[in-house]
Amino acid sequence: MHAEKLPPQTFRRRVSPPNRVVKKRPVKVRRRVKTKNIKVLLTQLKYKNILILAAVFLTASWIITLPFRSRPVSETALPTPQSSVSPTLVPPYVPPLPEQTPEDLGFAYNVRKLPYQSYIQDSPKLQQIVNELVDIAKERGLPTEPLSISLIDVSNRDKHKFAGYQNQVLRYPASVAKLFWMAAFYGAVEEGLIDDNEESKFHKDLRLMMQISHNDSASKILDAITDTKSGGILEGEELQTWLEKRTSVNEFFQKAGYQGLRINTKNYPLYSPSQNGPVGRDRQLRDESDKFLRNLISSDHAARLIYEIYTRQSISRKYSTRMAYLLTRDLKPEAWQNDPSNGIQGFLGESLPTNIYFGSKIGYTQNHRLDVAFVRTLDDKAIYILAVFAEDAAYAKDEEIFPKLSRHVYDRMIALDSQ
Repeated sequence: MHAEKLPPQTFRRRVSPPNRVVKKRPVKVRRRVKTKNIKVLLTQLKYKNILILAAVFLTASWIITLPFRSRPVSETALPTPQSSVSPTLVPPYVPPLPEQTPEDLGFAYNVRKLPYQSYIQDSPKLQQIVNELVDIAKERGLPTEPLSISLIDVSNRDKHKFAGYQNQVLRYPASVAKLFWMAAFYGAVEEGLIDDNEESKFHKDLRLMMQISHNDSASKILDAITDTKSGGILEGEELQTWLEKRTSVNEFFQKAGYQGLRINTKNYPLYSPSQNGPVGRDRQLRDESDKFLRNLISSDHAARLIYEIYTRQSISRKYSTRMAYLLTRDLKPEAWQNDPSNGIQGFLGESLPTNIYFGSKIGYTQNHRLDVAFVRTLDDKAIYILAVFAEDAAYAKDEEIFPKLSRHVYDRMIALDSQ
């Protein structure tokens, strides 16, 4: 079946009727509004109107900026035990030493380019205070031969002053050694010997070591610093390697000028495992005469390290701040009276006002009483470091002598500031 073909369509042009008129819509023409130039307007304004406009503008500006202008200028908050860890003490300018190619000392304390002594000068007035402390000990019938004192005045930004009594005599530090293990630990972190990720694992042990002088935590910290572990007796090359690693913590400070310092022996008793004294390889720390080596530092060593922590020189500014946190003590009686492991009662902090900044590390045995502290009043009338070492049972039994010495220094430092 074929599709039907349609005829082709034809398209015709449509023509409009001749009589029809096509209406066109009118085209809208926009009127151009004439605007006057601003300069012209200003010239047409009367002088009186200009003055009114200026007054309105000034008044509006004054109202808008009023809240900002009335806001008091912020001041640097004074440090308190609650709000601040430690004040910033910037050492005075010291002319730089001739530049030399720094020697690679390996694992070594960083404060050696500008010696500690370069910031310090002897002070007759400060020495008089130290002499008075020795007299107080004599008046109480206490021996002065086993006594060491270091006092540093850091209240003057231009020059820090120093005085001491038998301050370079090496003495058994008891738990004050933990102050040095804390600094060496952060030195190992800074050097990359302890990984940054591992640092957080030791935070609890650092806090327990410094806040309550926990010996087991201190043992873990010393092991981490020296990459050693306590255990049975070693022999030959294995023993020699272990001894070199353990004594590296001594060299860490000795290379920076802490002459004679020895802090590579752990504190006892340990509770896990239970040990009342060194055994095994820890007992193999001996000198040439086969005598067991005990820790030894001077009051100057302790005062210097505290000084370098609070002047933000120890290890780094960041780690100095962390160490200052760990040293902080709350002097309010309710904060320490019910704590048997407090470091306040019978020591330098007990007799001081409670509204000051105070950081310290104590050491105590049946034959030793030691303390090193940083003190700063909130009005900055007194900023100083005091280290008192007493290596005698008479001092260990006397719980009043250290508070008495500390209060005397505090009162004299306040009076010294007012002169």
